[in-house]
Amino acid sequence: MNRILAGIIFLLFISTGYISFLVHDRQQELQKLTHYTASWSASQLVSEYYRFEASLGLYAIDQTMTLDDVRLRLDIMLSQSDLMKQGDLERYIKGSPAHQELAANLEQTLDYLDDHLEKMNRSELQAYLKTMHGLDVPLGRLSSGALDKDINSINNTNLKIRTLYYIYSAISVLLIILSAILGVLIFYQNRNILKAHLQVQSLAEELQGSKEQLQIQNTKLEYDVYHDPLTKMSNRLFFWDNLNKTIETAKSNSNPVTVMLFDLDRFKEVNDTYGHDAGDMLLRQIADRLNALNFPADALYRLGGDEFAFLTSGLTETRAVSRAQQICDSINQPYTIYNAIINITTCVGVVNSDTERRSDYLFKFADLALYEAKNEGAGKIKVFRQWMLDKLQESRTLEHDMAMALVNKEFVVYYQPIVDSFTREIYSYEALIRWIHPLKGILSPDSFIPAAEKTGMINEMGKSVLEMACREAASWAVPAKISVNVSPVQLSSKTFAGVVLSILEQTGLPASRLELEVTESSLFAESSTPLNTLNKLRALGVQISIDDFGTGYSSLSRLSRITFDKIKIDKSFVHSISTKEDALNIIRLMTGMAKSLNMKAVAEGVETQEQLESLQALGCDLAQGYLFGKPQPYVDETIENGLIANARR
Repeated sequence: MNRILAGIIFLLFISTGYISFLVHDRQQELQKLTHYTASWSASQLVSEYYRFEASLGLYAIDQTMTLDDVRLRLDIMLSQSDLMKQGDLERYIKGSPAHQELAANLEQTLDYLDDHLEKMNRSELQAYLKTMHGLDVPLGRLSSGALDKDINSINNTNLKIRTLYYIYSAISVLLIILSAILGVLIFYQNRNILKAHLQVQSLAEELQGSKEQLQIQNTKLEYDVYHDPLTKMSNRLFFWDNLNKTIETAKSNSNPVTVMLFDLDRFKEVNDTYGHDAGDMLLRQIADRLNALNFPADALYRLGGDEFAFLTSGLTETRAVSRAQQICDSINQPYTIYNAIINITTCVGVVNSDTERRSDYLFKFADLALYEAKNEGAGKIKVFRQWMLDKLQESRTLEHDMAMALVNKEFVVYYQPIVDSFTREIYSYEALIRWIHPLKGILSPDSFIPAAEKTGMINEMGKSVLEMACREAASWAVPAKISVNVSPVQLSSKTFAGVVLSILEQTGLPASRLELEVTESSLFAESSTPLNTLNKLRALGVQISIDDFGTGYSSLSRLSRITFDKIKIDKSFVHSISTKEDALNIIRLMTGMAKSLNMKAVAEGVETQEQLESLQALGCDLAQGYLFGKPQPYVDETIENGLIANARR
C-alpha cells in the first residue's frame, strides 16, 4: 500500500511539474506573437526607403523643395537601416547571402549620400537615383520574404499551442483520476494506521514490562561492572572511582587519606601445589574473613589476582597501622581446603597523607611501601616514607646513567690475579667490571649489576666486558688465562654461545685461555638453556667455573649434569677459617669434592698469611685476594711485568 501511495504521489508530482512546463511553454509561444517580427521591420525599412527615394526625386526636379527636407528623410532612412543590424530582421538577413549583399549595398548607398548630399547638385542626384532604383526590386523581395517567414511562424505557433492544449487537458484528466485513486487509498491507509495504532499501544505495554526487566538487568550489570565475580568484593574500577571521591571529600574536610595495598605471600605456590580451584577457594575464604572485619562497605577491594586494597579517610597513621595489623591477623590464620591445612601470610603497604591529593601518587606510594614490606619478608607492614620514593628515583636515575654509560663506554675492566696457593705463581686473572661514573667516580659492580640484570642491560654490558677482557688478554706476552663473570640473564639467552664464539674469533684469543664464572642460581633454573649453552662452550674448549660455591642451593645430582673445571669457595668461608671450626670443615669438604671430581678449588678473599697457610694445609689449589693483589686497570707494564716475573720463578 505504501508503495502504491508513493507511486501515485510521485506521478502527481511529475504531472504537476509537467503542467507547469506546458504552461510556461505556451506562454513563450504566445509571447512570440506579440514580438516585433522581421516582416514588420522589413516593411518599415522598404516603406521609408521608397519615401526617401521619392523625396530625393522630387528635390531633383522641384526647385521649391529644400535640401533640409531631403536631409531629414535621409536621417530617418539611416535610423531605419539600423534595424537590419538587430533583432529578428538581423537574424533573417544573415540567413541568406543575397539579403546580406542587399544590406551591404543599401548601407553603402546611404553612407555615400550621407557624406555627399550637400555637395551634389540636382543633376548629379538625378543620375544617382538610377543607382538607387536598382535596389527597389531586391528590397521588395526582402519585405515579401520576411512576411512569408512570419506568417509561417505564426501558423506553427498556433499549431503548437493547440497541441499543448490537448496535452494539458489529458494531464488534467489524469490528475483528477489519480486524485480520486489517492483519496480511496488514503481511506484504506487510515484504516491500516488505526490498526497499527492499536498494535503500537499493545507493544508499548509490552515495552514497559521489558523496560522494568531491563532496569533490573542494568542494576545487576552495574553491580557486576564494579564487583569481582569470584569474591563479590568491589573491584579495581570501583577502587579508582571511590579513591577520587574519597580524595575530594577528605580535601573539603581537611582529613588525611589512607590507602593500603596488600597481596598474599607464596600464593603462586598454593596454585602450583593444590591447583587453581584451591587458589580460588582460598581467595573466597579470604574475602569472607575481610568482610567479617566489619569495615565500611566501600573500604575493601580486590584489585586482581591476589592483590587487595583498603581505602578510607580520617585515620591517624597509628590507627591506619592498627587496621593493617587487623587485616594481617585475619588473613594469616590457617585455612582448610580439600582436607589440607594451608598457611599463608600477607604484606601490607600503607600510605596515610593529609597533603597529597593525587590519586595515582597515593597508589604509587602505597605500592612502594608494599614493595619494601615484601623485601623485608612475609607478613610485614610498611608505611610509606619519602626515602622509598627517593630510592625509586635513584634507581631510575641509575638506569638512565647506565644506558648513557654504555653509549659513552664508561665501563672498564680491572684485573685481579689468581695464584697457585703453594708457589704463588699467577695462574690467571679475573676480569672485574668497574664503572667510571662522571660524577660518582669508580663504582663497584655490586652497586649497578642488579639494576643491569633487572633492565636487561646486562647483556650489552657483559658482552662489552667479555670483548675488552679477551682483546687485552690476547695482547699479553705470557698467555695467562682470563676469567670473566657471566650473569644468569646472559646464560638464559640462546644467543650467548654465539656471542662468546664471535668475540673469540674477533680478538684471536684461544678458547682454552678463557674461563667463564657462573653462579649456582644461574644453572638450576627451570629452563635448560643455561646448561645447554655451557656444555656447548665447554665442548669448544672454554673452561667453566662455578662461583661462590656453597652459598646457594646446589645439589650433587644437578652438578653432575655439567663438568666444571673449577670450584670457587666463597670468601665468607675463608674469612672464618681461622675462627670457626665449621668453616674449616666445609672448605675441607669442598676441596675434597673438587679433587674427587677432577676440578681445581679456588679460595676467594684471601687477605692474611694465616688464611693462606690454612688453605695450603687443606690442599686448596688456587687462591685469590688482597694478599696477592687488588683489582687494577689494564696497564701493559703492570700486567705483563707481573706475568713475566711469575713466569721466571
